[in-house]
Parts: sequence; C-alpha cells; structure tokens
Amino acid sequence: MDLEKGLTIGLTVFVGSANTSIWANGAIQNFIFLYLLLNKIPFVKEVILVNGGDSDVMSNALMLDDLPIRLARLHEVEDQLDLLIEGGAQLDWHTVANFRAKGGRVVNYQIGNSFVMDMETTLFKRDPMRVFDGAVIDAVWTLPHHAPTCRSYWEVMHRCPVEVLPYIWSPMFVDKTIINVPQGGQFGYQPSEGKKRITIFEPNLNVVKSYHYPVLVCEAAYRRDPTRIKSVFVTNTEHIKTDVTFQNFMCSTDIGQKGIATIENRFPIAHFLALHTDIVVAHQWENQLNNLYFDVLYGNYPLIHNSEMLKGGYYYPSFDALAGADVLLDVLAHHDQNLDTYRAASEQCVASVNIEHPDNIKAYTDALLRVCQR
Repeated sequence: MDLEKGLTIGLTVFVGSANTSIWANGAIQNFIFLYLLLNKIPFVKEVILVNGGDSDVMSNALMLDDLPIRLARLHEVEDQLDLLIEGGAQLDWHTVANFRAKGGRVVNYQIGNSFVMDMETTLFKRDPMRVFDGAVIDAVWTLPHHAPTCRSYWEVMHRCPVEVLPYIWSPMFVDKTIINVPQGGQFGYQPSEGKKRITIFEPNLNVVKSYHYPVLVCEAAYRRDPTRIKSVFVTNTEHIKTDVTFQNFMCSTDIGQKGIATIENRFPIAHFLALHTDIVVAHQWENQLNNLYFDVLYGNYPLIHNSEMLKGGYYYPSFDALAGADVLLDVLAHHDQNLDTYRAASEQCVASVNIEHPDNIKAYTDALLRVCQR
C-alpha cells in the first residue's frame, strides 16, 4: 500500500429502517467515533461508510446531518478502497476473499463481548448477530474490556492477531442532545438538599449489563437509611415488566413494594440525566467500559460502578451489593462536599478517551500501519 497517496478506508455500518435514534444502542455511536478518529490520521485520504443495511437513508435522529459523511454500497466503492473495517455490518467470506485477493486488507472491529453473545445465541436459540463463516482477515481490533474473555476466542476463530486499542468516546451526541432538553431539565449535576433520585441505565438485553445488582445496591442502602433515597428509576425494563421472575424480584424488595423503584422505558440518557437524576448506579459483567459511564461523568453526576478499568466515579467490588450500598450511602452523605475534586477527576477521565486525545490517535495510527505492513 502506498501511504504517500493516502489510504481510502471503508467502515461497514448497518443503516436500517429501524435505526431511529443514535441512542438506540452504543454500537452506532462507537462506529461514528471510529470514523471521526480515522479521519484525523494524516495518511488517511478518506473514510467511507459502507452500508450493509436495508435502507439508504440515515434517520435525522442519528444526528449526523452536520458531518460530511459519504455513505455507499460496497459495490459502488470497492475498487477505491485499500482497507475494509468490518464494523456494524458483516462481510461474507466471498467478499472478504475477493477484496484481499486484489491486495486489500480487512480488519474486524469488535466492540462487544461476542463470546457471551454467541453463547446466548446458541443456548437460547436467538437470531445470530454475527457468524464465523471461514473468512480470512488480517486483524481483529478490540477494546481493553473485551480482551480478557474474547481475545483467544477471536485469535483462534479468525486465525489472525488481535489488537487491543484504546476505548474512544466523544461528547458530541450528548452536546447535541442537551440543546433540546425539555423544559424544567438542566444537564449537569446540581447539588441539592434532601432525598436523591437514583437512576439505573443497564439495557437488560443480555447478561453483561442487567438491572439485578444496581437494584440490590439501592435496596441494601434503602434498608439501612430510607431517609436519603427519593426514587430509583429502573430504566430499560418496560420490555420485561410482564416477566414473572422480574416481577417477583422487584416485588421482593422494599423499594419495589413501597413504590420507590419504578419500571421505566428507554430514554435518551442526556435527557433522563437532566430531568430525573441525581445519582447513577451501575453494574457490569466483563463489560467494564461503556459510553454511558463517560456520558454520566461528562455531566459530573456521581457514578457508582464496579469497573476496575474506569478511572472516575465511585467504585465498588463486583457482585457485592453490600459494599455497593456502603459506597452509595457515603455518596448520599458526602458527595456535595467534594464537588471540585470529583469534577476534576471526571474531566480527566473523559479526556483520556476522547477521540481528540493524541495518545488515542497515535494508537489507531500505529494499528493501521501494522495492518498495512502485513
């Protein structure tokens, strides 16, 4: 590859008729962040979003109107590309083989815990999201929190090196969303007297991020001091509200029985933070870095979490609801006395993952060079 002429890169995305919002899932945001970062690399001539979806029109709710994005089908631009990054839409083995035979390189960009999701797909007979079909690729790129469970999984199945690259994020979608916060809301943590409103944002779509432990943390704290908690909004649970196990779980808690905890739908995070939230309680299993965390810290909201990789917020050990309750009660009692320290730590944390950060641009630049030299 002639880097002096500049690389033209195709990044696959799935533009679908059901893609109604940039907040529908974090993956959409991640691919846009990668697109923007790649455009900052000096020897990258152009990045084209290669559409593998069922629509050719991007919804206005994706909030991409102000970006000079070129969206095309693969057959329209294949001869222009030096590198294909398989992101939001999978490439079949035949396409990959033909592209590599012409001298192109193919990278698989993995931003989810596919080992867990593949297990769930097989065991619970769900529709497959991605499949191994024997395609030979040049590299897998992934993020630090997926390496422990997935690195060997991809190395063996894809028969290629796995590169662990920095997690990347941008405040762009939060900034665009808070412009339209409904009346009465204000994005950014505001100290206040009295009881606090707690929100749980886990998506409840698979086992890596569910409502269970955040609810347990809030329940354990409420039992010890019910005078400090006004409400617990358990968002992203509307779709499971009729499930008997979920109902029994919630009704077995004091916060459920007394109406402190409520079942909520899915919302744009920035709006829910601005309108209804003082504190966020989170829990994950082998999914230690999430856009949610950085969105929350960007607003300087107290974030109580179990991620050892996150250098911000308030940490408690995984699967220890009592320890989480200790942290929550301490935050309820003392957070407002430590706002400057917390704000400084939050700003440093979100800056470290920003797509503008030189270390992140360099890491992806180096990864591109390694792929081109193979």
